[in-house]
Amino acid sequence: MTFTAHAWRWHRWLGWLVGLQVLVWVTGGLLFAWLPFEPWVKGGDVLQRPALTLTTLPPGLDDLDAASVSAVTAVATPRGTAWRVRVAGQAQPVYRLVSGAAWVAPDVGELRAFARALAPSLGEPVAVERVERVPRRLGIVDEVGGRRDLWRVRWADGLRTRVYLDGQGGEFIALRNEAWVWYDFFWRLHIMDYGGGEDFNNGWLRAASVTAWALVAAGAWLSVVAIRRRLRRRA
Repeated sequence: MTFTAHAWRWHRWLGWLVGLQVLVWVTGGLLFAWLPFEPWVKGGDVLQRPALTLTTLPPGLDDLDAASVSAVTAVATPRGTAWRVRVAGQAQPVYRLVSGAAWVAPDVGELRAFARALAPSLGEPVAVERVERVPRRLGIVDEVGGRRDLWRVRWADGLRTRVYLDGQGGEFIALRNEAWVWYDFFWRLHIMDYGGGEDFNNGWLRAASVTAWALVAAGAWLSVVAIRRRLRRRA
């Protein structure tokens, strides 16, 4: 078999591979252009982020060894604004209410009320459930970035909105819906990062670039062959 025959075969099969990926890219671009990003994907139409009421550090933090504290962050919880304290050697953070009151983990009723305040236009949630792990959607979409031990509050609206709260303190983690899932799905396909969804220089994308280059190179060679044949016929 001649080199030109091989080039024809390579060009045909590479064309299918590259063509399928181009179809995925164009489909994703169409979705990105037409799907309302801020109101639907980001939940801007329903999400009301809680305000933080900050004071000086409460006396309750005095019982912690300052040298072992790695981070202190103000967070909104169902029981009000609290300090989330990361302590070296402890997997779970320590919570202290900025009001100085004793910290008590929120119950289901407080979690439901907090989630309802986060999305007041959606009304009453249909379910409040604690989940150890959130399964991937559509095979590759991770709604919570690998986080575990969460409260999931669900509504029965058209986009099937859900709010994720931390399993220990109940602080707001993320608002997700079906629009977000499909957007993230095609985003991962678009950049060909099927794991984290953020790597623009991954191995799959590099392989696609080499495949596309081989397709163009084979096509260029076949074009040269076709031109030479036409010139010979004319001669």
